[in-house]
Amino acid sequence: MAAVKIAGLEKRIGENTILSGIDLDINDGEYVVVVGPSGCGKSTLLRTVAGLEDASAGSVSLGGRDITHLPPAERGVAMVFQSYALYPNMTVRQNLGFALKMAKRSAADISAAVDKAAGILDIEHLLDRKPAALSGGQRQRVAIGRAIVRQPDLFLFDEPLSNLDTELRVKMRHEFLRLHKALKTTTLYVTHDQTEAMTLADRIVVLRDGKIEQVGNPDDLYRRPANRFVAGFIGSPQMNFLAGTVEAVGADRLSLRLQQGGEMIFFGAPDPSVRTGDSLLLGVRPDDLVPAKGETGISAVVDFVERMGGHSLVHLDLAGDGGQLLWQVQGDTAPTAGATVRFDPSQSQGLHFFNANGTALTSRA
Repeated sequence: MAAVKIAGLEKRIGENTILSGIDLDINDGEYVVVVGPSGCGKSTLLRTVAGLEDASAGSVSLGGRDITHLPPAERGVAMVFQSYALYPNMTVRQNLGFALKMAKRSAADISAAVDKAAGILDIEHLLDRKPAALSGGQRQRVAIGRAIVRQPDLFLFDEPLSNLDTELRVKMRHEFLRLHKALKTTTLYVTHDQTEAMTLADRIVVLRDGKIEQVGNPDDLYRRPANRFVAGFIGSPQMNFLAGTVEAVGADRLSLRLQQGGEMIFFGAPDPSVRTGDSLLLGVRPDDLVPAKGETGISAVVDFVERMGGHSLVHLDLAGDGGQLLWQVQGDTAPTAGATVRFDPSQSQGLHFFNANGTALTSRA
């Protein structure tokens, strides 16, 4: 068993707290992806689990074994860095097999493991080259292969696909999924790419300022964000937010006066904590925006249109100083720049409400 338990983990550098009270359980064989803005502590978390950084407090266990203070080589983990970290004087074959050679594995075992990893990563034709003769993407694949051949209890990946071109990233995501299905190795993976997170993860961990904001499967985070930060961070294009004040609360409806428009009625049982006069934030994703019928709703002017082929992203300026909206339109039916459109958020599906503290309310219209 290779379950991971991170309890009360902290990392401080001087007076700066990089990680604060990280509690995370990863099941044996689970694929967990960590996302968050730059500087939130994603890579530090991986490096602390790997033993490349010392924990200031808390503990890390792997398979029931406390590895908090063990040196990296004794932890049973393999880490792939964003940088390639290859041995420049060795061929690809030698780089892939180096850790096994140090473990005094037989030449036959090393050759078989190297050939298998090279096949998975489509680098068989590169085995006799040195890193200087490889492209950036090829070097990163070698680094991934070097982790694969070790057959660790835990894979740690720190943005391993960031240096690859778009087509190769897509291919490598599929390779990662196939690899995980075949090996079933517990994996902790850091990325800034939401597509990677949503595609690869059994569960996603959202970090901000060294703290966990929410943990859940991709669908949970997308459809049931715990707060405004997660709602705005997960999903591309980003969720729209509209500020409003509660005019009235009923058993099955909520009357909300939006800052950018008039009073609107949202049907459905409101959160029991909502009171008349409360400030709320309404969240609606660009593909859930519904054009208004008639002259009701929110008025906006088309600023510009991004045509993406199968759909278009329409950037809108709200009336007055109301900010901007993003509207996703299927096909080629997007309005032209300068056109005026109106929206009725009360008719949209998948609405999200957040209180003044940014916390998601438990019930949504």
